[in-house]
Amino acid sequence: MSWRRWFSSPRPEAALTRPPPAAVPRRAAFLGAYGYGNLGDELCLIEAMQAFPEEEAHALSVDADWTRRCVPGLAGCFTTGEAMLALDPARIVFGGGMVGVTSALRAWLPWMARAERQGAVIHFHNLGVGRLKEVEDWLDAEAHGVIDRSASFTVRDHLAVEYFAEAGIARLPAITHFPECDIAPDRSLADSLLPQGRPLLGLSIIPTPMMKACLALEGPRIRALLAEFADHSVVPIVSTVHRYSSEEDDLAGVTQFLRDFLPEARIAAPALLDRAFWHRELTPRRLKGIIGRLDTLITQRKHNAVHAIGSGIRVIGLHPLEDNSLRRTFIALQHRLQPGSRCIGLLPTSWRAA
Repeated sequence: MSWRRWFSSPRPEAALTRPPPAAVPRRAAFLGAYGYGNLGDELCLIEAMQAFPEEEAHALSVDADWTRRCVPGLAGCFTTGEAMLALDPARIVFGGGMVGVTSALRAWLPWMARAERQGAVIHFHNLGVGRLKEVEDWLDAEAHGVIDRSASFTVRDHLAVEYFAEAGIARLPAITHFPECDIAPDRSLADSLLPQGRPLLGLSIIPTPMMKACLALEGPRIRALLAEFADHSVVPIVSTVHRYSSEEDDLAGVTQFLRDFLPEARIAAPALLDRAFWHRELTPRRLKGIIGRLDTLITQRKHNAVHAIGSGIRVIGLHPLEDNSLRRTFIALQHRLQPGSRCIGLLPTSWRAA
């Protein structure tokens, strides 16, 4: 070998010291209703990432900036099934919010089947489930197979088990009883905003047409409930400012409730009613830190009730009787309720004649 070839060729000892090719990290893809402006959904993502840790966590989200601010530790977000497959995830976790519904299952079961063929392990985790309709449109042999072969299959409460059974799914899911109840709070915002030495009442109302109708009919009952808290300062508890739906704007809901029922109330932490402040500062853990400082929470939002129950705070549910979502939450967590906690169902104006 000439000296030119010797110095222009790789030296044998140099080859031995080259670093090995970088290993591709194991990735998990989390499918849920993320990025819509509901802190309860991102709370579920935090819990799911703890339950199924991987080197990289990627989440389906319509607003990556929002989701990544709420959920530190995410490596990234995606918006389509193709983008999820391109990640080549080792694990897919389907859960978080009310994704156990017909539209979500119809949309994502085929993608989960394709990911499974690529080698992904599938988990259905802590599902919030509504009654499944038109199952013949999507619950085919492939969908049954994905569910039957999944590494885990769990739901939040007893009714979800019944809904899957009604849909003809033979495998019965296990019940988790809202494990996000135990996510640790971040008390920094509560410490900076909330006064010391005063009793605090939290209020959380969703301004849906049904709830507005209930409040219009049940005004005397609401005022009787609130009389107990005349000496309390009110803390607005805003869990959702929805990206697309004005009916899911808790800022509007609690503001109108205060006008109608507590116009003279002392408002603790009025910054919580500032829309820009809320978008900039609130996260699931910070919201739990605030709720943990309350004496009592009156809420229509189930994940605010979950925060209160997990924090050992008395909680009173206030909801339209026709909607069973909050009632199911209280039943699933009844073993952890503080004394005086209860769930109050309200009648809408359409029931007046009856």
